[in-house]
Amino acid sequence: MPTVLAELIGVEARSRRYLGLHVLSKFLLPLSISLSLIYARDPLRALALVAVSLAACAAAGVPLSALRKYLAVLMSMSAFIVLAFSLFTQIPGRVLFEWTLLRVQAERGVFEWKLSLTDAGLSYAAAFILRILAMVLSATLLLATISDRDLVWGLLSLRIPFGACVAASLFFRGVHMFASDFYTIREAMMARGVDFERTPLARRFLLYANALIPLLSLMVTRSYEVSLALESRGLSPTSRTASGYYRFKLGRADYAVIAASAALLASFAAWGWFA
Repeated sequence: MPTVLAELIGVEARSRRYLGLHVLSKFLLPLSISLSLIYARDPLRALALVAVSLAACAAAGVPLSALRKYLAVLMSMSAFIVLAFSLFTQIPGRVLFEWTLLRVQAERGVFEWKLSLTDAGLSYAAAFILRILAMVLSATLLLATISDRDLVWGLLSLRIPFGACVAASLFFRGVHMFASDFYTIREAMMARGVDFERTPLARRFLLYANALIPLLSLMVTRSYEVSLALESRGLSPTSRTASGYYRFKLGRADYAVIAASAALLASFAAWGWFA
């Protein structure tokens, strides 16, 4: 069964050994990376966390080369973050560059709007960008290695209530349906003569805002259809089901991954505490 990311953009982990792990192992490793972000508040620790995320994706066989076009979006967002830190925040530190954009003389003093770059500001911006990259990589690792079946039957093997397992599966399935409906609406708009490639950026945002109307309508319709399907099968949050069709047991590799996840979180917590 394809993973969640394979259904969204066709990207799936290639390591069959990693895909054969228990869903708890495949969930705890990205979770430990995400929780370690709390302690990665400087560029060095954030860079180390990015390296760990890349190593985990490489071990799982996630084809990061297929995500190059999304990295361009990440880099543009990172440039915007650095610009925002420079224009709208004044982080104390050694000034590297300063330029007065606006200076107004008033009765009670002088108002100045400056473009100021400090070493502390650049360090904070770099750490923030690296933390975003680590978060994206951990989410990619999670979505590229789990499927709906793994999620439902794996959580059931941990004695999680069946209603919560179905809700978690429907959440990921809803992401896929949302993306599918969006591309359908976009292709329909292109069939009516809308050229997104040559349209100015402001006009493009307006077109996407107009696309939200049919998208929300489809979301309501999808939710109603899913609720009818669950009701027709007699499923409710308190329903129970037999979990004997699939048996997920923790093996040695699962215990190794769980131990590595706990060690990763503990090491970053200790590094942040003693730094």
